[in-house]
Amino acid sequence: MEALVAATRTNAEILGLSGQVGVITPGARADLVLWNGNPLEDPELFSDPTNAVLVIQAGQIVKDLR
Repeated sequence: MEALVAATRTNAEILGLSGQVGVITPGARADLVLWNGNPLEDPELFSDPTNAVLVIQAGQIVKDLR
């Protein structure tokens, strides 16, 4: 979890973009991925793109296998 936070919220803070990116909140710019499993329990999920069942880029659904 710490690695995910560092890659998202912490980097947004470093870049002066707090509240705009790196968070899931109304009005923020976000790309989101829904994984077929829990990446906190199985980080290997990230290594296989077929494990991504929902991908949202710039507010638009670009992949939906739900």
